[in-house]
Amino acid sequence: MNIKNASFINSKTLNILFLFFPVAFLMGNAVLNINILLICITGIIVFRKKIFSFKNERLSAVILIFFILILFSTLIDISKDPKNDHFFKSIAYFRYFFLFLVSSCLVRSGKFKIKYFLVSCLVCLLFLSLDIIYQFLNGSDIFGFVAYEGYNEAAPHSGKSKYHLAGFLKHEYIAGGYIQKFFVFALILIPIIWKKLDKQKFLISTVLPIIFFSGILFSGNRMPLVMFCVSILLMMILIKELRLSLGIAFLFCVLIFTTSIKTNDNLRVYYKSFYNNSSAMIALMKKFVPQKYPELEKRREENCIEKSNDLFCEHFSKYFKNNKVQRKYETPTYGSGHWVIYLTAIDVWTDNPIIGNGIKSFRIKCLTKLHLPNRVCESHPHNYYLELLNDTGLLGALLLVCAIFYLITNKFFNFKYYEKNEKLLFICLLIIIIAEFFPLKSSGSFFSTTNSSFIFLILGMLNGLKKIKE
Repeated sequence: MNIKNASFINSKTLNILFLFFPVAFLMGNAVLNINILLICITGIIVFRKKIFSFKNERLSAVILIFFILILFSTLIDISKDPKNDHFFKSIAYFRYFFLFLVSSCLVRSGKFKIKYFLVSCLVCLLFLSLDIIYQFLNGSDIFGFVAYEGYNEAAPHSGKSKYHLAGFLKHEYIAGGYIQKFFVFALILIPIIWKKLDKQKFLISTVLPIIFFSGILFSGNRMPLVMFCVSILLMMILIKELRLSLGIAFLFCVLIFTTSIKTNDNLRVYYKSFYNNSSAMIALMKKFVPQKYPELEKRREENCIEKSNDLFCEHFSKYFKNNKVQRKYETPTYGSGHWVIYLTAIDVWTDNPIIGNGIKSFRIKCLTKLHLPNRVCESHPHNYYLELLNDTGLLGALLLVCAIFYLITNKFFNFKYYEKNEKLLFICLLIIIIAEFFPLKSSGSFFSTTNSSFIFLILGMLNGLKKIKE
């Protein structure tokens, strides 16, 4: 992809900012937001009026309507509850729309230096994965952060964990999710750089997945581990050049997993509980079986002890410490209470089914449902689809889901017209979208900085893939 018809400096700057995106991800929300802001400003300068031309960009118009709906639903909720503090968040959320436009224009115009971006992903992933592996084997990472440091058996929900490792991220237990999000980018670099299959390429494409898998496994992030395996299987099906090497790597990953859970007590207990909880969920789908499960409400109370200024904790105190709502502990068990959170999310959504309750509203709205049996409150529903229904209603959820479906199908049917690198990029983006929006996947908040920036970057890149025929 060559740079044409644009200032070299501006194009170079924009590509440097995209190269820095995987790095900013690891440096926290503040750095990531600055990176996104600079991308948006630089992109508007580079593409000028083209970026706001929706004449032949119906999909961009649909995405814009989705963002306007977020603002509208938030305003409606504010009119009902003046204490709602999410208006400025709904305005600031438009930064992801501009990220979508810029990334789309960059890829479509042929100015995207894809190799540089992929190399950045690879370097970040290798550094983080190897640091976690070293921490697991040595007891501390290369910077001296001790594994499971600060965990207190007397206060297990204090924010520290005896099951998670984060390497240099310390107590930010997002390492597994980060590796799972970006590793497909790192692996497609191999067939892009090497045109012919050789021993060097084969060895690297075998070793890299094993390193990434080990990083996720030892991080203790269980759902990312599942989605990693799903993504690897999809890559084996869709990328012929990597089929054999990924197959061998997958077998080694299975061996590492079985050996690790047999030799490490923490891993064995943690991953066994994940299996048991998943089995319980399947059983619940067949037959609803309530159980005594008071821990979640207890955890909410423990987390709010020293957060008196937090809006969620303020409402928690109002409803619970003053006994204005009766707590009922009969809830079915699934993971960390995900199944009962899903039930609560459905209850909240039905209050405003068409346009939803506004951005990041679930953490407050769910408190009004806790007088019902089998209900539990969290900061978000831990599922993208339920969160979209809660915050943007059926209208918003359908807009985004239909837009994604259109993107995938439209690009798929024009797949034969793509150049090799564009084909590989499409396969990469397709796999990422499938993993990111897997219906049964428990997730972080859709509207968080990390998830929203990643999702709209991917959608923008996918939208930008041009038809060679045109």
